[in-house]
Amino acid sequence: MFDFLKKGSLKENGRLRLYLLLGCGVLGILLILFGSSTKTAEKTSTETPYSTSTDELVIYQDYLEKRIKTLCESVSGVRNVTVVVTLSGSFESVYATEWPDGNEEYVILGSGSSASPIYLSRSAPEIAGIGIVCSGGANDHIRRELISLLSATFHISSNRIYIADAG
Repeated sequence: MFDFLKKGSLKENGRLRLYLLLGCGVLGILLILFGSSTKTAEKTSTETPYSTSTDELVIYQDYLEKRIKTLCESVSGVRNVTVVVTLSGSFESVYATEWPDGNEEYVILGSGSSASPIYLSRSAPEIAGIGIVCSGGANDHIRRELISLLSATFHISSNRIYIADAG
């Protein structure tokens, strides 16, 4: 089978075997290195919908504040609006569940190391409170108008919204 190894001197056969052994070793090391980096990339990409970072919360909070500011500035008599939104909790992932024996269990897709729950959706954190400082906030009519507008738009109770005058 390996007749080429039998030909030539013993010294040449030893070198050839050494080169083959070194080549196989280097190839094995490369497979291990590149194989593990591919698995890491796969794990990261499959974990993305399930993870929540602080940056996401800050981005969502900024988005809400800008949206509320734009909404308030569209009300007659309101100017120079500053908005602060407080969130309760963080993003929550929703997974498929079933109740086989009266106990809630996640529906699992795959088996072994590739097993994972079926991801359905993600819900945003609730707004815990809104604070607004604006010119015109001292006017009772404008204050009631803003509180009603924000309460109806974001489905939060009026006692969680505070309007102050910028002075």
